[in-house]
Amino acid sequence: MLDNNKCILAYGLTNDELEWLNEFNYKVINVLPDMCEMTLKEVLDGLRFEIINNNPIKEKAIIYNNFPESELREAIALTRTKIKGGVLAMVTPNSINWTFNYLINHLIEEREWHLRNRKE
Repeated sequence: MLDNNKCILAYGLTNDELEWLNEFNYKVINVLPDMCEMTLKEVLDGLRFEIINNNPIKEKAIIYNNFPESELREAIALTRTKIKGGVLAMVTPNSINWTFNYLINHLIEEREWHLRNRKE
């Protein structure tokens, strides 16, 4: 996590959803498909490399950076009132060095594994 850089990385959201997120006074970084091969650290540092992405992710993703646990719970609950579906995560010391694509695909696989293996 980058200290003192509390923000939300948003991918695949509609303009209305992005505007709604911006109403909560959090810095929101709109991650575009051509940014998906960048690491989370590069995105958080404000870098922008336009890289051709031949396989864009078709999933909404909201990644929280540097949120205290209590504020994170509140932000997630609030997010889910308006934005349905997609994956939510928090930047970790490990994931900060992953590409955005890798993280999202990892989260999708994890979600699918849990759905297949949950007990009813």
